[in-house]
Amino acid sequence: MTQEEKKEAGAAVILVPCARSGALGCGIARRAVELVAADTPEAVVAEAEDCPRAGGRFIVAVDGSGRCSASNVLAECRVRPAVVVSAPEVLARAGLIRPGVDPRAHEEELAAALAEAIEEALKKVLDEIRERGRYREEMAPFLQRFRGIWGKFEALPPPPNGGPPEPDRKPVELLGRRARNLFVRFDEVVPPPQWAEPHDLFQDALLCIAYACEGWASGDAARWEQNVEKARVQIHPLVRRLES
Repeated sequence: MTQEEKKEAGAAVILVPCARSGALGCGIARRAVELVAADTPEAVVAEAEDCPRAGGRFIVAVDGSGRCSASNVLAECRVRPAVVVSAPEVLARAGLIRPGVDPRAHEEELAAALAEAIEEALKKVLDEIRERGRYREEMAPFLQRFRGIWGKFEALPPPPNGGPPEPDRKPVELLGRRARNLFVRFDEVVPPPQWAEPHDLFQDALLCIAYACEGWASGDAARWEQNVEKARVQIHPLVRRLES
């Protein structure tokens, strides 16, 4: 698959090397990125300046040197990479940059070593992408049930003074029980580690909906208002991630 075909297919990961500065580190970084992209169908190569149009895909930045830094250019474009791989750090750890040895005589060897480090970082990114895909799939029926609850919940007016009559209480009490049942069912889904906090916030929001419904049915305006506001705040972090 060519780079253009990958771009059209919406490759999951964008590899961003440092600019074409002509510096040795830059050349090694760009060659290493080419090696990795050639063997990775999920990855495409792009320049840092093009990444604001990346559409939310994961970005792996490869810095050739402190002066030639893809991550710095991305920061100027207000793009945060998922991982930054530093060529000087990788090659120094591998013992491939040694005093008295001209690195220009071993560019391909250095690029191959850097490519291995990029592949290792890329594997972690792809594992995370797969985890998020698994989570989105498992969450789909839960979100569908939630939207049914939330639509009815958002349509409720504030509780009437003195409490609502019994015929009006019944559907709201049922709505609260549905929210509480969904709260319990949420334990069936394990989120990716990076999404554990918004997952827990969302689950807690379901309990807030149940409490708010109980406040509405009992005419407790303070309990209703407090939990409505809390639920509205706590559902958004996870919804934004799932819909991005």
